[in-house]
Amino acid sequence: MAERDDRRSAEAPWPPATTRRGVKTSEAVMMLLVRAMVDRGLKSGDRLPTEAEMMREYGVSRASLREAIRLLEVQGLISLKPGPGGGATVGSADHRNFARTATLFLHMGGMSYGDLTATQKVLEPLLAEGAARNPDREAKRAALAPYLTTDIKTDDRDYRRLASGFHDAVAALARNGVLALLARSTSGIVTSHVTAHMDPVELRQEILDDHRAIARAICAGRARLAKRLMAEHYARQHDYLATHWPTRLEEIVERP
Repeated sequence: MAERDDRRSAEAPWPPATTRRGVKTSEAVMMLLVRAMVDRGLKSGDRLPTEAEMMREYGVSRASLREAIRLLEVQGLISLKPGPGGGATVGSADHRNFARTATLFLHMGGMSYGDLTATQKVLEPLLAEGAARNPDREAKRAALAPYLTTDIKTDDRDYRRLASGFHDAVAALARNGVLALLARSTSGIVTSHVTAHMDPVELRQEILDDHRAIARAICAGRARLAKRLMAEHYARQHDYLATHWPTRLEEIVERP
């Protein structure tokens, strides 16, 4: 069955663009491009057909095709390489790309960084709970092994790498792509717009200790404990922000 599915995906055509009422041709092409990339099993970095081939397959003008590609490029779903041998390649559905687009909506909607931290405190514990419920003990132990040790140093290189990697590991173990995308993009905005500008050095050891306790709870399959510990972990950081930089939490989310 898997082989038939793979063969069908590999042979999936690039369908012609059809538009619903109110949908621009470029938007229809954009959606079909994404669908075709998925159906054909293309990975990040894979080349797309040439501009001429896609114009012919979709039956659209160069202007409409280029607008569709540009829309996807802005969102990180397509990359353009200039020069000879260049062209369009597949990007990635990365939470960082999603976050860049989301900040525009958050800014336009008048939402604050305080709104983001409140959302973060809801979503991240759900990932910890989901990771703890993951039945694959070996996968959990392997993914979280770097955070179970007490030998982690708090110097810049080790701390920053491990601190960011921990939450990505938990998100992957939760095996819920939608929740991971929403939670990690929310936390990514908080990190890049707020905490990156006021690194709480005095909290580093406490953060590492929190990570170790959460990792142990996840590996032990203790879902409720993992969820509670993650909630407390973020609550402490948010309390620190509210004490040391309260005005920032009241500000409207900035554009990327």
